[in-house]
Amino acid sequence: MSESEFRLPRGAILFTRDGFQYEFREDLGEVHHGLSLLLARRRTSEGNIRGKVLLKAVGVPKLLEVPRVKRARAKLEDQVRLATYLDHPGILRVHGLHKAEGCWYVITEHPSGHSINTLLTLSGECGRRFSPLFTLHVGARVAEALEHAHEAKDEQGRSLNIVHRALDVEHIFVDWNGDVQVSDFGLALSDLPGRVSSTVRQSQGDAFYSSPEMLLTGRVDARADLFALGNVLLELATGKNLLDAPDALTEEVKDSLSIRQRIRLRRAVRRARLAGSPVGVEDAIWRAATYSQADLDALVAPLPQGLGLALRKLLQPRPEARYQTARELAADLRRWLGEGDAYGRKEAVSELHEMAKRSREVMVELGMRRPRGLQVSQDEISTN
Repeated sequence: MSESEFRLPRGAILFTRDGFQYEFREDLGEVHHGLSLLLARRRTSEGNIRGKVLLKAVGVPKLLEVPRVKRARAKLEDQVRLATYLDHPGILRVHGLHKAEGCWYVITEHPSGHSINTLLTLSGECGRRFSPLFTLHVGARVAEALEHAHEAKDEQGRSLNIVHRALDVEHIFVDWNGDVQVSDFGLALSDLPGRVSSTVRQSQGDAFYSSPEMLLTGRVDARADLFALGNVLLELATGKNLLDAPDALTEEVKDSLSIRQRIRLRRAVRRARLAGSPVGVEDAIWRAATYSQADLDALVAPLPQGLGLALRKLLQPRPEARYQTARELAADLRRWLGEGDAYGRKEAVSELHEMAKRSREVMVELGMRRPRGLQVSQDEISTN
């Protein structure tokens, strides 16, 4: 899809549905082949604003784009069908599919919070990391959402074998109330009957959060999501990413691979190049094939026992050495949190508000809304 298809004037009405007008606000770019992500807001017929939504959209195809657009439309239908099995407070809701003037739109709940990536920006700017307990809180909530998705069954009781495949710092959100949500199961792998099969063996999200098996072979199951979550939590707690370590990729490390491992790695790099992946993805593939237990131990060494043990298990290169289910992981993380008695939403809210106080100027630059109860006078905000 060409980028120009949704270059609409801000305020244009895209369509009307269930008594609401959907007003275009911003084109957030292409999120997958042929799929654009739009920010819109709902208005009543009287003009009252009723909140924002996200729209995954496929526009009117040009003649040469018809096959690709047909496939993109089929994927939108699959996303809506799959969403009927994902009813959990920790997963952003899909409201439905709408067709208008040749365009297709999937209407999705807008996250109430900010992405982990934004929180990492705030943390970096004020020179203070979120606490290990906050990291455990986020991990437990995401694990519960993944547990719901991974264990989902169809009407006949058959497992749908859902794998998110794109879990990263842009797809996990935390709001000022300490609630955590996962977005975008639109790229998920599943056994949904009649779905558009996926033959693409490459990372569907940010490659630096993808599991080694995703990067090296493309064959994944639910344990790949657990690795991705582990890498997100590692970065939240330490500011470091296991797979983003270019200085560690010395010639000595690369030469340590066996002939068989080198063949597998070269195939993975070739697939990434053919898919048009950014150059940096090759470093992630090399790192996935070469990082050692000593590397992992060094990264988690400064962390307290509970978080350190969980991350060591989540970030094992072999799936069979990790947590085997999100249910098992969620139970462990809740236990380290004292089942919410030692640290829960109240404590998470306090920590978020404290970070917001320390990051006032950055929040202004990012256009972030301040949490309720956090008053900042104009005199306290630098305009330099």
